[in-house]
Amino acid sequence: MTDEDAGPDYRGNYKSAVDEALKGGVGIYADFDQKRMEESFRVLSGDRSRLLTFARREGLTTGHIETLQTLRSPKPLYQMIATGADDTKKVRSYLQRTGG
Repeated sequence: MTDEDAGPDYRGNYKSAVDEALKGGVGIYADFDQKRMEESFRVLSGDRSRLLTFARREGLTTGHIETLQTLRSPKPLYQMIATGADDTKKVRSYLQRTGG
């Protein structure tokens, strides 16, 4: 079994997603929802309005925003978790368009 057969590396893009959020953008990393047993994406931003604008523009229906405190950020980041087939497909499509 090779690394490619093992499936996606969840949280593999966590550091780059946090870096992007700290720079004022929107960072995204893949995750796995243990409760639902499905892939999800975590969308991060240092600006709540930017996160909501991103979700609206991409058509994400996930309505819950949490805060995430990291050691590298003096203030919490905002986090939205995109779950379900529709939202994960939209995030995957966005990542393909942007080369992420």
